[in-house]
Amino acid sequence: MYISNLSITNFRNFKSSNFIFKKGINTLIGENGSGKTNAFYALRLMLDGNLSINASKLIETDFNKGLNDWRGHWIAIKLEFKDLDSSEATTMLAHKMENVLEEESRGTYIMYFRPNKRLRKLLYELTESSDKNAEALKIILSKITINDYETVYCFRGNADLTNELVYKKIVGDFETIEFPDPDKDDQDELGNPTSQTFLIRNEIACTFIKALRNVVGDLKQIRQSPLLNLLRGTANDIKVKDSQFITDKVVELNATISELEEIKQLTDKVKSSLNDTLGFTYAPSVNIKSELPEEINKLLTSLTLWVGDGEEDQEGKLEDLSLGGANLIYITLKLLEYEYKQPKEEKAAHFLLIEEPEAHIHTHIQKTLFDKYQFENTQVIASTHSTHISSASKISAVNVLSKDKNQTYVCNPSKSLLPKECMRIERYLDATRSTLLFAKGVILVEGDAELILIPEMFKKVFGISLDEIGVSIINMSSTVFEHIAKLFHDERIHRRCSVITDNDISLIDLPEDSSIDNKEQKKARDSQTKGIERRSKLDTVYKDNQWVQPFYAKHTFEVEFILSGNEDETISILDKIYTREADKTNPRLKLASVDSRTKGVEILRLAEKEGKGWFALLIAEGLSPKTLIPTYILEAIAFASSHITSKHIIKMAKHIMENRLDKSTFEAILEKGKVESLEHDAILAEIISALDKLDSENQLSRFYKMVCKEREHQYAE
Repeated sequence: MYISNLSITNFRNFKSSNFIFKKGINTLIGENGSGKTNAFYALRLMLDGNLSINASKLIETDFNKGLNDWRGHWIAIKLEFKDLDSSEATTMLAHKMENVLEEESRGTYIMYFRPNKRLRKLLYELTESSDKNAEALKIILSKITINDYETVYCFRGNADLTNELVYKKIVGDFETIEFPDPDKDDQDELGNPTSQTFLIRNEIACTFIKALRNVVGDLKQIRQSPLLNLLRGTANDIKVKDSQFITDKVVELNATISELEEIKQLTDKVKSSLNDTLGFTYAPSVNIKSELPEEINKLLTSLTLWVGDGEEDQEGKLEDLSLGGANLIYITLKLLEYEYKQPKEEKAAHFLLIEEPEAHIHTHIQKTLFDKYQFENTQVIASTHSTHISSASKISAVNVLSKDKNQTYVCNPSKSLLPKECMRIERYLDATRSTLLFAKGVILVEGDAELILIPEMFKKVFGISLDEIGVSIINMSSTVFEHIAKLFHDERIHRRCSVITDNDISLIDLPEDSSIDNKEQKKARDSQTKGIERRSKLDTVYKDNQWVQPFYAKHTFEVEFILSGNEDETISILDKIYTREADKTNPRLKLASVDSRTKGVEILRLAEKEGKGWFALLIAEGLSPKTLIPTYILEAIAFASSHITSKHIIKMAKHIMENRLDKSTFEAILEKGKVESLEHDAILAEIISALDKLDSENQLSRFYKMVCKEREHQYAE
């Protein structure tokens, strides 16, 4: 049995979210604050027997902040299971969970946190009243407190409360003031309520490994330490004869220590001091005794772990080990504890929840841990920021959490993709450890030149990195973008993806009759034909996809770079390519030519001579804040970064003004903003206005207008 779906309604980050899970290893990917920990807590509320039953009594702050008012609304957490087998425990669960009308082996288990029946009845009566109005509803809702809420667990429920229409039908419509009669609850929809004497978490095994913060401290916790739990289990396995022998030895040792002459003398001194202080009438009788634990299970829990670095014979205490080493040991002990319990507990299913296992662990070890550890009969759900761990999971078993203001959207990258398509993407991610699943925006490029120069240009010109604004640039090492770009779609990942490629329009004149092309013309014509075909294909494929947009260099990236006005940056690298002055003269003249074709052909010659990647590295060394970013590149970055805020743009403006020796203007605008308590957007408007006065074609104003345009398109869609 495994969890196939988790749906969450109105709980913390999640307004209405659906997670899709598979057998084996599953991963949750998302930025900080996107809700990975909250998703785990939702799972634990349903599965983890270590949580107090009172944990299901939620509080006001557990409601999603996107609700105008939490009062009257419901929180729902629903699990769907598949592959229920015929084991004794599963049969018991199937009897309570599985919908007998369906042939498919599936079951559902739901937790509702809702107003009690009395309040739901009041809301229904308002619905039926001839005097119903918004004010009357407001009065009823205003009197609701969290103590008026109840937690109900149900089996065999079919309702999907993440669907707005279903939510209004079951919970009620707060706008039209239509609420259902609680006396006529639809059990097929809501499910069959169960008393808290039987919860599914009593019938399954769930182990939660929290994010590692203080491993050494956790290993010393009496109840939480996996080492102590393993030692307790070992104590139960020790034969009675051996156990008695050890106990007798400890009793003897306690007696020996207590009978030491030094201990007796100290005891006499304590007694004498008490008698002198309190007198014989009030002085208590005292004795100093050794109290090493004599029970075998308590005795074994006094054992501690000594460790070495794996290469030397020397060992020391755990606190002397590196943080990464300590974390590895902790995870290993937790997995061993889980493995130890599994065959001893007859459970319907085993679930292992691991929060950010990569903390302080070497990247190669991360993937090895998840590739080699055999999670038999176990479904694993791990949250991660690591490309190594995410690549150990199938793309179909990945859920990407995307944060947007007060709520989180859950995206399933494999939805509606064919198995063969998923396999190709998985192979790519496994080979490249790409960050594209973790980014807030993605730019796909053809090769090394774009990969090297685009981030460097952006950083030099705007003083902020693409990483800082959450944009990943991915080198496809080809012009085949479709396999990866298809991840970004209404049905899959809701993040913007720019595709940057060359149109490869020929710089040299081509005869009308291709049959008379010379070698150079034939090469140029072939590239141009492929470029036109590529553009036509990309435009057709992504015409109706709001998440993917192609951007084209008219010729090639290198040509567009120099034609944008970057002759100085290009000429400056001639000293690094040639040693003799005579060899630099002709290239310098061509690169400085007013003829676009001449300088374009020359920069391509130099790029091919040095190799495009190495040539880009040389160019990068000569970039400056005055470098001009080609328009199509700027547009591509704007498309992928429409999520950035006014704070980012203000930081970029500061960098530009400081490099223009106009820092005082910038500081004056900021000071005005403080005095007048202006919002960031208002401050930014003044900064852009000041920049426009300095240069009406300045790159920041152009970029900001592009971003604003993309935002308008995004909201319109």
